[in-house]
Amino acid sequence: MHYLVTQLDGRHSWRDSFEYMLEFSNTGTSTGVLDFDRARRWMSRTWGWSQDVRTREHIHKVMGRPWDVNLLEAAEDDINPYWAYSIEYRNYRIYVKGSAELNWFQLANTNSGQVA
Repeated sequence: MHYLVTQLDGRHSWRDSFEYMLEFSNTGTSTGVLDFDRARRWMSRTWGWSQDVRTREHIHKVMGRPWDVNLLEAAEDDINPYWAYSIEYRNYRIYVKGSAELNWFQLANTNSGQVA
């Protein structure tokens, strides 16, 4: 599996919710989509299903507006606190909460990539 690990800082989106980003990109022999899909399935088996980061952000906003009758009621258990993903602009990314989640993933999935 090939992925790049980035610790999120002030330059990155979603840094308020997640500490690390796993990026699955084109290696010349692969588009990264298969490794991304395998990683996403592993995350789902380990921590449960999650949304893409934009949907997750929208659910957070809905939770603060219970008076809006056009929106479904959302609860804390509708949001996975451990991980989310993004597939915008052909960038395949998984965001993880912290170092514990990153370490579990790395133990289970050998990386032929690098740390940014």
